[in-house]
Amino acid sequence: MDRDGQLTFSDDPLLVGVNAAHQLIEEGDFTGAVKKIDELLSVNPEYPGLAEGYRTAKFWNNRQREIARLDRGKQTADFLMTQWEIFKAYAQEKNLQNSSAYKSAMRYIFFTASENYKTAFQSQESTADNFDLLLNLGLCFLTLGEYRQTVETLEYARSSYRSSARLLSLLAEAYYHTNEIPKSLLLFREAFSINPAEIEMGLLKAKPIQETLVAVAEKKPSAADAREWVPVIGFIEDIFFVKRQLNMQQVEGIRREIYSLEKSYQTLSRERIENSNIAPRLINKYLWMLDYFEFQQYNFESLSEIRSRLMQIDRQLFEEFFKKNRKEPKAPR
Repeated sequence: MDRDGQLTFSDDPLLVGVNAAHQLIEEGDFTGAVKKIDELLSVNPEYPGLAEGYRTAKFWNNRQREIARLDRGKQTADFLMTQWEIFKAYAQEKNLQNSSAYKSAMRYIFFTASENYKTAFQSQESTADNFDLLLNLGLCFLTLGEYRQTVETLEYARSSYRSSARLLSLLAEAYYHTNEIPKSLLLFREAFSINPAEIEMGLLKAKPIQETLVAVAEKKPSAADAREWVPVIGFIEDIFFVKRQLNMQQVEGIRREIYSLEKSYQTLSRERIENSNIAPRLINKYLWMLDYFEFQQYNFESLSEIRSRLMQIDRQLFEEFFKKNRKEPKAPR
């Protein structure tokens, strides 16, 4: 249709056809999508989006029979998630990640996986797997942008079963997108304090995490694993500014971790320390105690000892930090 002398998108039959193919992919009709794109390729093989759509539809069409053969529930969901990881690598190789076809496939795969994980959980296929089922279901909701459902699912998993660094990082991401920023920041800090190696950074789009990663790259450019420095740099840059009240059990747990880490730290050479994660993990534990003795249970001697130890471990990092951000602790009169 001509509007004010301009050609509208609906006048382009190839564009209409490409959009129809993407819709078929999103509905899981990969056979139909392949057929549709084949027709369009015969008209104009160079048309934008056709190559990406064909590769995407063909990849999943080749797995259609296996998907149909599997039992509905965990078996199907796990298969889809495993194949998605393979598809992600393939998409990166073929430069498909930013294509509409890729996004259509993502919506179908994660929606279908989420429905199957819900089925598995509701039918109690294996109670031993409940935590993993809920974690994967939360991941599906997060990927689909269903942040409220992500929060509900992961909070249930956390309260009913257990927690983990991966769960807390996904929960923090979901809270960020529901505009519950303080809760998000606290959960991010806790997640990275438990085990940074468990956290999949590609899933985290929250601005505070992206800003922290930029700061890590600036302050620790040679870090073997940037994730290990996220809680430390996030603290120093005042990105993780939300504080948690620690109970005595938590305080004693942190003290035990510091003791264990210190034993290892003091036996290592400087080179081995640089090539391991022990320095950021030890620093992070001290930072939790620094907050505790400064804001919760003021103790001049403990604050002085922690500041001194942090300067010994990484003077370059903490000399400027203490000068700019933290006054010397005041001795009791």
